[in-house]
Amino acid sequence: MYKVAFGIVICAMLAWSQEPPLGEKTSLPAPRLDKGSVDGGIYKNPLIGLELTPDPKLKLGTPELKGKRGDASSSLMIAARGKFRSDSTREVTAFWAVPLAQYPADQRSTDAVMHRVVEADQKDGFKPIRSATVAMGGTSFARMDFSHRDHPAYEAVFVKACETLALGFVFAGSDQDAVNRIIAATDVKLDLAVSGCGPR
Repeated sequence: MYKVAFGIVICAMLAWSQEPPLGEKTSLPAPRLDKGSVDGGIYKNPLIGLELTPDPKLKLGTPELKGKRGDASSSLMIAARGKFRSDSTREVTAFWAVPLAQYPADQRSTDAVMHRVVEADQKDGFKPIRSATVAMGGTSFARMDFSHRDHPAYEAVFVKACETLALGFVFAGSDQDAVNRIIAATDVKLDLAVSGCGPR
């Protein structure tokens, strides 16, 4: 049940790149997203300066790139999933990237991106329960934790609005302890110059 809900939430979070923006735009280049590759249990994407090594218990899937490269409405996503068990929530780590180019300047902040994530999760039965600023990959991310109102499912979403991209990580499991164990076992390397996520 939760496996389906998780997929819907990811699609909903990425769908905000397809929504018509409100307000006045300012010029911002759209980066040429690339799928990247999986090599030896590590997801590598040199174009955005990312290396993601998930918890060894999770298996990386195939990267998905939607839309045309260089198009502001494109999006990138890859997920690593644990074994399916009927008696517990499937553990998942996912990464996504969305260009900020099609949005007005006042909707390109980390707070604005997280607001959209919260809206998407709430529509699918999750409620936000705590927020924090956390360090990962050599930079700071906004973190929001969610629990599901009907199922024993827990999510932690990390979001960062960089120069031209919004980057997000989703860690999902049966409860907060399970999710925190997944986060602790995850290694993220982020080239701040390539990704545009360094100090501005």
